[in-house]
Amino acid sequence: MTKSLRVTGTGSPPLIETKGKYIILLYMTSRDTIADRDAKARACEEVLHSRTLARSEQLAQFLRYICTLELEGRGAEITEYSIATNALHRPTNYSPGEDSSVRSRAHALRRKLQEYYELEAAAAEVRIELPKGSYRPIFVARADALPSPILEPVPLPPLPPPAKAPPKSRLAWIVIASVTLGALAVALVFRLGHPDPIDPLVRAAWGPVLRHGADVLVLLSAPPLLRTIPSQPGAPPESNVRGPAPEWASRWYSDLNLNNLGGPVFLAPSRGYSVFSDAFTAMTVGSLLSLAGATYHAMPEYAVQHRGIHENGLVVIGAPAYDRFLARILQTTPYSIWWDRVANDEVLGLRSESAGHRYLAKRDPQLHRYTTVYGLITVLPSQPGQSRPERMLIFAGFRGSPGAQAASDYFRSPTALRDLERRFRQQGYATFPPAYQVVVRCGVDSETAINAVYETHIVIPTNPVIE
Repeated sequence: MTKSLRVTGTGSPPLIETKGKYIILLYMTSRDTIADRDAKARACEEVLHSRTLARSEQLAQFLRYICTLELEGRGAEITEYSIATNALHRPTNYSPGEDSSVRSRAHALRRKLQEYYELEAAAAEVRIELPKGSYRPIFVARADALPSPILEPVPLPPLPPPAKAPPKSRLAWIVIASVTLGALAVALVFRLGHPDPIDPLVRAAWGPVLRHGADVLVLLSAPPLLRTIPSQPGAPPESNVRGPAPEWASRWYSDLNLNNLGGPVFLAPSRGYSVFSDAFTAMTVGSLLSLAGATYHAMPEYAVQHRGIHENGLVVIGAPAYDRFLARILQTTPYSIWWDRVANDEVLGLRSESAGHRYLAKRDPQLHRYTTVYGLITVLPSQPGQSRPERMLIFAGFRGSPGAQAASDYFRSPTALRDLERRFRQQGYATFPPAYQVVVRCGVDSETAINAVYETHIVIPTNPVIE
């Protein structure tokens, strides 16, 4: 009697495939939650200790809280109120109607999880997802990490006698078609086994910067600052010290309980440091470039010859107030960032005084820290006369703000880029145009961007020439 092999499992109806004396019934197994508690706990710890959440303390607390309750079998206790009071340390009179912090953090956490599994842990066996409309995490396995099916023999009726052989001409076409389909199947299996870790939309937006083997220069703005230098009593400080710190600065330094040597505190000028959010942005951009197989060099703008800038694929990160080259670029583009004397603050807007809306940052009136800022994405092709076709990407923000980080986060998000491409298509473009600018808004927590929301964009019809 002819036998078959049945593949047991759950999911869609079986597909039938014949193999000699056997008929194989293939059941497509669907993704399911992970039963192994240890695997779930490891997945949570891996995300918590990742670079993606390295500076997102509140998001890490959010994730740890909901994963801990889920792993303890108390997932039903996860509510907006419990997250606010236990994970985000809001007061017990927290009201979801008046405070949207939990919802905004949940949105930011979903984006961070997506970023982590796209850029940092593409091969993770177990992934954590936070479905929209829910605060309970789910743990899922990669499709190629599912267990092998179990085979069990079952009887089948005898197969009918073989049909007559087709004519030779038809047989030749069948052989050719079979070989072609086999080659396509092999290519598909190889592709599924080696997927591109970078979303096609991200590749399309970044262009030749993400080409394998590309040579990319990452420039960071470096603010001028004064370093505090402690000294021992009676011992001269280092040579580049300009003078003793004023009383308020000395008192501030002493209150930090750092390495106070007992002598006076001095001040020394420096440009060797970047704003933390800009440095963090450079790190995430570097991770993306490495994933693409590109070579990159991250340097402060003032340390690079401008001729060398024009001969590389270029990513510029920071504030035009701290970066002369970045300021020169934005003097040639429709949107720019500058100091407005009337507002007595930096503004982002169209350079024409009578055109368009101008965006100003919002600050906490008591702490004088940013609560909402804006970032500017500028995409430009190569400058005229450049020897290689490259692309210039600029992520800019206000001085000392995470605006550039928000701009970079937006430009690395497939979801955000899908929406942006849709907007370009509505304007008649087949995909991303050669030159354009995008304004994004972001909330700020502990001087770090917690989201990136589209505000507006403009297509630049001709390539600006940097004077």
